[in-house]
Amino acid sequence: MDCKICGKNQVSAIYNNLQKCSDCGFIFFDNAISAKEIEKLYKEDYFKGEEYLDYENDKDLIQKNFQKRIRDIQRYRNEGKLFEIGSAYGYFLDLAKKTYGVEGIDICEEPTEFARKKLGLNVHTGSYLDFSISKPFDIFCMWDTIEHLPEPEKFIEKISKDLTSGGYFFLTTGDIGSLIAKIRGKRWRMIHPPTHIFYFSQKTISTLLEKNGFEVIKISHPGILRSFKQIFYSIFILNRKIKLPKFILDLVEKIDFPVYLNTFDIMMVTARKK
Repeated sequence: MDCKICGKNQVSAIYNNLQKCSDCGFIFFDNAISAKEIEKLYKEDYFKGEEYLDYENDKDLIQKNFQKRIRDIQRYRNEGKLFEIGSAYGYFLDLAKKTYGVEGIDICEEPTEFARKKLGLNVHTGSYLDFSISKPFDIFCMWDTIEHLPEPEKFIEKISKDLTSGGYFFLTTGDIGSLIAKIRGKRWRMIHPPTHIFYFSQKTISTLLEKNGFEVIKISHPGILRSFKQIFYSIFILNRKIKLPKFILDLVEKIDFPVYLNTFDIMMVTARKK
């Protein structure tokens, strides 16, 4: 696979199934995966037991995190049309509609149907690359999504075309150049192909954006609120074969509470179209 950042084909193995570009340092899962295979990974189970314990029931905490992101967006633009890629159940758009005209898209049918029927949102099911936008948007958002995409460079290129001049693009993704990612190495929690295919650093995400007509304004590492049971699930159950006793699981369910976490390995990127 040629590097998505610099286009070179000079790579070397790093960790288990990952490759690192010898030219620009970009790290990726070098195993071709089709759009159909990607779609199969993100069925309803992804939000209910595979990646998330129960995304729908964590709505209140998820929206508290999204509220902070909306305030960040409002510092740059507090009106206009906003489009979200990877909109899932529509929890972000449900808040953003109070300030912006909103629209979104996700490849998973169940959450997009929820967003349309339960929240009354204009959310589409399918791939953004196949979706035609009639008029440019003022803001694009992509939360914890770019690492999942088989062709991230095409998404960034299309977003640039679908944005108004001077429009803003906000995204979050793991920072493989962060201190904790370097310390943890192959055991870093964000490394789990094939659901995570690409692993960006501040340098590589900036390069990709700048190649497509963006100016990177800010990169920060915000913390988030998580439910205790989601944290417990991610650490002790997800992708592990160990079966914990029922009384422990029952106890975790009873003592659930919100926890603020910031391991400074998730970056939020703010970019403006030139």
